Amino acid sequence: MRRIHLGMLFSLLICLIGNSQQIDESVLDKLKKRTLETHSDAVIIKQNGKTIYEYSSGQEKPIYIASAGKSLASLAIGKLIEQKLLDSIDQPVYTIFPEWKQGTKKKITVRMLLNHTSGLQNNPNASVELEPAPDYQVDNIIKLALAAELSDEPGTVVSYNNKAVSLLGGIVQELSGKPFDDFFVDEFYKPMNIEEYSWIEDKSGNPTLHGAFIIKPTDLLKFGELLLNNGVYDGKRIIEESWVKQSLRQSQEFTPIWGLLWWRLPSYEKRIIDDAIWSRWKKEGVSNDFLRKLMPLLNVLFESKEEFFEALKKELGENWSQILNKQIPSNMGWSSKIYGKEILAYYANGFRGNFLVVVPESDLVAIRMADSKDFNYDTDFFSDFVRLVSML
Repeated sequence: MRRIHLGMLFSLLICLIGNSQQIDESVLDKLKKRTLETHSDAVIIKQNGKTIYEYSSGQEKPIYIASAGKSLASLAIGKLIEQKLLDSIDQPVYTIFPEWKQGTKKKITVRMLLNHTSGLQNNPNASVELEPAPDYQVDNIIKLALAAELSDEPGTVVSYNNKAVSLLGGIVQELSGKPFDDFFVDEFYKPMNIEEYSWIEDKSGNPTLHGAFIIKPTDLLKFGELLLNNGVYDGKRIIEESWVKQSLRQSQEFTPIWGLLWWRLPSYEKRIIDDAIWSRWKKEGVSNDFLRKLMPLLNVLFESKEEFFEALKKELGENWSQILNKQIPSNMGWSSKIYGKEILAYYANGFRGNFLVVVPESDLVAIRMADSKDFNYDTDFFSDFVRLVSML
């Protein structure tokens, strides 16, 4: 009979215990309930490569993931560097588009396009400038981005920027000699066995990278596995590990919530309308009637953004977010934010609550996708999905 040394047995048990991660069933039950309440089209959660929950409202089909595609687009820039077509993300954009070799625009680097500090004039609501009614198509998204004026000195302000991201598609085309969609298919979709997809394009045929990807839920999940495995999918190296790690680090000095087009989830996010915010609102001419309504919230510290949003709803009504967007310019902010230092998860985030979430500590990936058909814009965003997944 073969004997096993007690020390070896103890080490084996410790290893097995260390590798086993317990799912919080109460959190999983809440996720399942919220999946149905928010009329999700797809939710998939995998841990250690095994599916622990999967929901689909019908036969799987490609779904438009809106701004969640920004995170996928950043992978293409990493591939340009890997192929030595781009020196680094600190390369000035004017070396690719010479028309920017003048004035302040010559200071803008590729990094600034990726970390929302380019200073390009932009409305964070893409429907205002980039998806105009009635046909929701601009003539050429790249030319539109190149022609944008500056609203801030490059590198001095962080502000979510659709135009800057759309310009990345032009950079990929200029440096690779391929349209962005062809480049992405060759470098990512084909080696990852992704065959059913589509793109939102402008009238010139350019994918509108602020929101271009139409992809199946199971295929979007593959990109979470790619990140979780530091650039390897199904045993194949797809993107360099160094790019994955760089993408997920804090990408600028102003806020910890952004990497290079990937969102980062801090351990907490407290909110407060403090004196500095209040003074700025008054200086910029925010209506006195509006300020009176929010006076009860002045200098109240809310322990989470959800608690803050509930307070806003109480003071302003169900359509509180539309009222805030109308009353407060996008560059001023609704509140000051206080973040925890620990990062719990990394994620892609798109309109209607399209999410791809990676939780490295738990070896867990998850997606939630929602199509526009029958979507209830008052109830169906599933805004607590990322936080709940991080709690599993």
